[in-house]
Amino acid sequence: ARALAAGLAALPGVRLEPGTPHTNMVYLSLEDSLPLDAAALAARLRERGVLVGVVGARRFRMVTHYWVDDAAVEQAIARFAAALTS
Repeated sequence: ARALAAGLAALPGVRLEPGTPHTNMVYLSLEDSLPLDAAALAARLRERGVLVGVVGARRFRMVTHYWVDDAAVEQAIARFAAALTS
């Protein structure tokens, strides 16, 4: 979760919530400068095989599990970055 949080925090327009990660959960929001809302970005991510929980108009929750390895975290970050720009 820490690696996921660090990778997402480096993306422009993404803001991690204070205290993230919470155990295996990462909470993040989209900054107002991005034209997407959470539902639209979640749909783009789903098409790329990344599932996120939409918990607000511009807010997400992502959860890692023991079977999510380092390579999967890197893939999720890369796919999140691609979904932001496509």
